Amino acid sequence: MRSRRPADTVTKMAELDDDQQRRQWSDSLAAAWERHRKRLFESQRQVSNWLVDHLDPRPGQTILEFAAGPGETGFLAAERVEPGRTLISTDIGQGMVDAAQRGAAERGLTNVECRIMDGQDIDLADASIDGALCRFGLMLMPEPERALAGTRRVLRPGGRLVYATWGRPDRNPWLSLLAMAVLQHGHQPPGNPFEPGGPFSLADPDRNRQLVRTAGFEDPQIDELVDVVRFDDIDDYWNLQTEVSGPIALFISSLPQDSVQTIRATLEPMLEPFEVGDGYELPTLAIAVAATARSATSSPAR
Repeated sequence: MRSRRPADTVTKMAELDDDQQRRQWSDSLAAAWERHRKRLFESQRQVSNWLVDHLDPRPGQTILEFAAGPGETGFLAAERVEPGRTLISTDIGQGMVDAAQRGAAERGLTNVECRIMDGQDIDLADASIDGALCRFGLMLMPEPERALAGTRRVLRPGGRLVYATWGRPDRNPWLSLLAMAVLQHGHQPPGNPFEPGGPFSLADPDRNRQLVRTAGFEDPQIDELVDVVRFDDIDDYWNLQTEVSGPIALFISSLPQDSVQTIRATLEPMLEPFEVGDGYELPTLAIAVAATARSATSSPAR
């Protein structure tokens, strides 16, 4: 059985400011994300492929990945910009940056620079990069407008931005069912999943279109990417989700064992509609966005 965190750990995190809290979440989850890096990457490989294809990195370009986690999506871009230039892989937490550094070394990539950096406060010079990407990180930022404005500042005119967020919770039961099981027993996980910083805060395609245009991007392309996540059995689902699913995973880990078992018992029949053969296939819906940094001579979007 995995060791459990003290019940006051989540409470103490909630008392931190937004930046400190995100850094703590990142570091607390880094080991699990690194342990499951291949599975987490491959389960949404089509999203990563879409992002890198629409970013279209070329040899000699410099690419930024923000909220990179262990870095796999950015590594696809790094392979395309060789020879001669760099992927700057960034995350707010030291643990994730260290995991990305190890991942780049394992792949034999020598053009990856791993740095601690807040996606809402990008520490790069104006017009210094050719492309930026983010897979499932922008929606977790309290101020996505600030992150996109900063990204536009560091992009050269004509540079590309690509990112992905999760769609509506009813189209993502692989993620929402765990939260529903928790709520059914009167527990209130930290945060609001529909407000900035929550997993479903950018689930509306029109909201994303407005954000990128306001930040100084044009020609936004927004696609809905449908897939499934496969699990061998209830143990497989439970063990993975309660290790990697952000604040809710940390919240569950702080509960008494009897409460955890009750939540798990509630979850099991909720998974039954998704049984396929000996396991489960749960639908996912990602919102994928690509846009171009507007030049100084372009007319602002209305």
